[in-house]
Amino acid sequence: MQEGPFKAKATDLYRRLRKNVVDTIYKSWVDTGFAWEQYNPETGQGQRTQHFTGWTSLVVQIMAMDDVPAVGHVRDEL
Repeated sequence: MQEGPFKAKATDLYRRLRKNVVDTIYKSWVDTGFAWEQYNPETGQGQRTQHFTGWTSLVVQIMAMDDVPAVGHVRDEL
């Protein structure tokens, strides 16, 4: 991990984004049995093309990536 003034914020953002992406796609897979092209930003529900194995399939790679050590939660307004 690169040192710098935004290390803690970047680490926190990475961990939360990774968890949200994996959780959203996994929940949709459990609920519908499909990977979708798009996911509704409000509900997380899969939409558009089902059986989609484009960018959504990269979630398997994201799940295999090492987690970064927690540096402390940085509150921001995303």
